[in-house]
Amino acid sequence: MEYLPHMKSLIQTVVRKFYELHHCILVDIILENILIYDTDLQKLMKMHNKEINKLLVALKEDKIIKYENKVEVFEDKRQYLRTVYYINFVEVRDIIKYKIFKITKKLDEDLRNSTKEGYYCKTCDKQFSALDAQLIMTNYIFQCDECNGELIENGTNCTTENTLNAKFMNNIRDIINLLKELDKFEIPNMDFFQLTEFKKELEKKTEEKKDIVEIKTEENFMSIESDIIKYEEDEKKEEIKNDIEDFVSVNGEMKKFKDVTDEDIEKMNEEEYEKYFEVYSKNN
Repeated sequence: MEYLPHMKSLIQTVVRKFYELHHCILVDIILENILIYDTDLQKLMKMHNKEINKLLVALKEDKIIKYENKVEVFEDKRQYLRTVYYINFVEVRDIIKYKIFKITKKLDEDLRNSTKEGYYCKTCDKQFSALDAQLIMTNYIFQCDECNGELIENGTNCTTENTLNAKFMNNIRDIINLLKELDKFEIPNMDFFQLTEFKKELEKKTEEKKDIVEIKTEENFMSIESDIIKYEEDEKKEEIKNDIEDFVSVNGEMKKFKDVTDEDIEKMNEEEYEKYFEVYSKNN
């Protein structure tokens, strides 16, 4: 399953670059669900089946999305025809790889053609070799022998085209990199039934991860709760300790530090006053 994130990324990247927004949404939903029935897709999209079918036309024609019609028997024993949509990862990868190959090959051919020596007619686009152009030159002007249009040297108009080609190549660079990354994996070719089992397996793993997260969360909560209880107990102990220590002796009688008056201080002997001063220093 290590290939799955890379495969999803490839498909989403291609759809976002070459299709419309509604195609991106549909593909994201199908990728998220692995396979999905038309009724469920209608609920998620909040659209009628006919409207969804119109939106899916381009994706079906380009074989990005596959679909199958399934007859199902419900509790009322009536049979219903349902359509299930899914993506065959191997087929989609191969289709994208082939189209990228064709595109890059065409761009390479265009680049080579743009550097050919000779001339072309800017009116009818007829090509002339350098020698042919010399032979039909009139009044030192290169003119087409068919339409009398002006001849332009090959390569003079290729700068803009080459720039556009370079931009396009840069735009599909991430697709090429993702294809190279996917070449490292053995991707299984799965039909509807295999994808159904694959989806169950993914859902099971997701539930297991969820349970692990919940257990860890509960353990963390219990640990935090234990720390809080310990902290509160320590605080209470400290309060009790402080209460005990905050009693001072006045002429042989125990009295709370906060209740000691100036008269009490005068009654204290030397030892009692030292204790009083110690408590006083701690609280101020």
